[in-house]
Amino acid sequence: MNYENLKTIVCLAGGWLWASVAPALPMGVVCTLMVLADVVTARRLAARLARVAPERADRLRFSSARFGRVVSTLSRIYAVLILAAMIESTVIGREGLLRVVAGAVCLWQAVSMLENEASCNGSRWARVMRNVLIDKTERHLGVSLDELRDKDGAHDRADS
Repeated sequence: MNYENLKTIVCLAGGWLWASVAPALPMGVVCTLMVLADVVTARRLAARLARVAPERADRLRFSSARFGRVVSTLSRIYAVLILAAMIESTVIGREGLLRVVAGAVCLWQAVSMLENEASCNGSRWARVMRNVLIDKTERHLGVSLDELRDKDGAHDRADS
């Protein structure tokens, strides 16, 4: 095999890969922004939890393991978006699947952001939302909500 044939094969493979990935790029940017917004709301939750339970503040620090989870989440989202773009272009032959996948990711992140903002928040809207959403306080602190409520209702009075 000579150099020209190898160059042609590499260019064809690169062009095919770019054509497969390019439709997913705008959706990937939107999903990345949603994940980053979720990280911001998680940090805000960590700050509220540190005020409620300062003795457990060391569990709330942003660590390389937590950063690794963010990178892993983004990698899985990108893989699913690229797979959806390839399925859309080769199997289905029309648009729609990529938008559905990106919409599902955005909905997942929006619910997570609402859970973060409603957890350990004394606002009326947060108390109502905790009836529907998961309160992440137990998971982040490693203690039950009853222990926090025993501290003179500190869980419900935390600032947002």
